[in-house]
Amino acid sequence: MNDKKNKKETKLTIHTTISEKANKLLEKYADLKDNNNNKIFGHKSKVIERALELLDQYYYPEKSDLQSIWNRARNELNMVLVGKKTYLSYISGDYKKALTENIAIDVLEWYKNENIVDMSLDELLDAIKNVWLSANYFYKIDFEVGSKGTYQMSFYHDFHSKRYSDFWGNYFSELLHNQKQCDVEIFARNESLILRITPPIV
Repeated sequence: MNDKKNKKETKLTIHTTISEKANKLLEKYADLKDNNNNKIFGHKSKVIERALELLDQYYYPEKSDLQSIWNRARNELNMVLVGKKTYLSYISGDYKKALTENIAIDVLEWYKNENIVDMSLDELLDAIKNVWLSANYFYKIDFEVGSKGTYQMSFYHDFHSKRYSDFWGNYFSELLHNQKQCDVEIFARNESLILRITPPIV
């Protein structure tokens, strides 16, 4: 048996002063309850211990779990999430493989828990918006339905590169044409991309 696990942790008594505002926060979290109405922490000391753990992870991210590291890297370093097939296409020197071996299908089906064939165009576009925002490729994505049943999807990024917009324009055009038989017009700019999407006439 592991003696370290069985060894009771020594508790120390400390004396300090805090502001009234900080004390209200301590009381708030000491009384915080879960869905079963049970207190999560129960004591102010438990709240302080948990807060110190989070503070330690913040300043020393190597102590964090993998999900926390990714969350911080995305927000603080502006990093993006890249699928393996897409990444391999980049380093192979043939980025067009990312268009023909389109990882988007796997990602979108995983996100929706549904076969892409069974998704409506609205559902597919909404899934693209949510997945590509979460992967940090764009900081804003809008789409709207036109009066004649066409769609306009606008993507905004901070890569300051028309080539970046061109790549994603072709990427989504290939996906929408192959999976939903849509015609797609691409308008690429240094910091934005607009797709005008026309579904097939039924």
